Amino acid sequence: MAFCEFQSYRTLEKPDTKLDNSSIIAVLLFIFGLSLLGSRFVFSPGIAIKIPKVKNIDLQVTSGILNIGINGLIMFNNRILQLKELGEEVANFLSHKKSPEGTTLLVCIDKSVPFGIVIEVSDALKSAGCKNIQIACDS
Repeated sequence: MAFCEFQSYRTLEKPDTKLDNSSIIAVLLFIFGLSLLGSRFVFSPGIAIKIPKVKNIDLQVTSGILNIGINGLIMFNNRILQLKELGEEVANFLSHKKSPEGTTLLVCIDKSVPFGIVIEVSDALKSAGCKNIQIACDS
């Protein structure tokens, strides 16, 4: 077996001390990506609104919601009701409240509902004992 002379100058070389351009570009792209993720692209413009102050306002907490849809469809307590059933259902609802006199029902109405149905529903609510009714219309 023949041995060669150890030639250290071939195996041991000085390390490269130059900066590699690809690593600098990669770091810059990484920083750019992080700045994109952390920034907001959409800035919504805002307008300062001064709300008028009212001294005598009677805010009432809504206890129940009654919906009147197209074709007079009445929905209360997750049930679809007829007009004749509404009074009994509302009276039952009010009987479970601590103060039925202070209970407010919100009546949500579709804009295409005839006004006559709204009057009939409000009469049924009044006859069932509901004294506070708020009406909201969906446009």
